[in-house]
Amino acid sequence: MTDYTSKSTNLYLVAHLMPTEKLGIHGSFDFNLSEAALDEVQIPDSAALVAIGVPAGWFASHSYDYSQMSTYSDFDYELLKLNFGVEYLLSPKITFTADLDYADLKDNQGYVYGNETGSFYMIRSGFRLKL
Repeated sequence: MTDYTSKSTNLYLVAHLMPTEKLGIHGSFDFNLSEAALDEVQIPDSAALVAIGVPAGWFASHSYDYSQMSTYSDFDYELLKLNFGVEYLLSPKITFTADLDYADLKDNQGYVYGNETGSFYMIRSGFRLKL
């Protein structure tokens, strides 16, 4: 038997401004802090298992090692995401858009795939058409 504990804290801030009728500016700030852990797994003793119907000697004939399971299940990370964008109305049916996204992940405890710390940014632009 064991307990699993998970904690997550999130902070979001979003803004959208229209300085002129044709120009829109938007941005967002997202922060996530998450931790989770599995307590050490405790195998019930054989007398308790026999009392619920497990055949006597069943555990003796099987070898289970759960000693590392609790370390495998831990995770602890911080994720920061930033976004900034503009929209400019070229005509009543055509809008130019441009966005910049940035994300930074700090993996303080390598989980299933190991340490995944890293960051990236993405710049994109285009046109939105109203039909």
